Amino acid sequence: MSTRLATVALLLVLCRVLPAWAADHSILLLTPTAEDARLAAVDKAIRFWNEMLVDVGLDLQLAEPEIVIQSPVMRTLENYARDLAMRATQASARNAEPAPPDAVANLDADIVLLLSRQNILSFAWLMPKVSPRRYLVVIRQVSGSDRADDVVQRHVVAHELGHALGLPHNNESLALMCGPCVPLPDKFEAEGFLPLTDGDRARLLELHGAP
Repeated sequence: MSTRLATVALLLVLCRVLPAWAADHSILLLTPTAEDARLAAVDKAIRFWNEMLVDVGLDLQLAEPEIVIQSPVMRTLENYARDLAMRATQASARNAEPAPPDAVANLDADIVLLLSRQNILSFAWLMPKVSPRRYLVVIRQVSGSDRADDVVQRHVVAHELGHALGLPHNNESLALMCGPCVPLPDKFEAEGFLPLTDGDRARLLELHGAP
């Protein structure tokens, strides 16, 4: 993956958009180590979304994640994530919906967030044949010359959580849910995020607002 958020957005073809489920979304966060630098990005992205959901006028929050370090299920989850990421780059396989292994399907959270050890695609995926509905969000382990600073990491996590909240890509290149996106400026605001569009806000209200 390149240093640009654009690559994440362009390749994220696995996400499907469906209506809301629970009022508060539980998150199970699986990490290889307690010192993983991406944990801070996850925390910032969750706080960003909770502020945005209040600002939009929704009675909805992302719960504080349950963090599990070196879970026994991580190998199975990593294999499933790699399979999905590979399918995203193969046009002939994009419409396939491989059901998750039982060990993954039985993870009890609305959003299962994996801080992967692999340098693969970051993505959000609504796991098929699982009830109640659960999203798998995978955040890649950046390697090589790709940017892995806090600015990029928190935007990648927030972007994928946006998909888990039901938002598709939009055509605004300087918006959080962009697809395609432009490179983030090197001197982007220290704690800021790219904005939501009016369409994003309307979609959130449509999906999660009171009937």
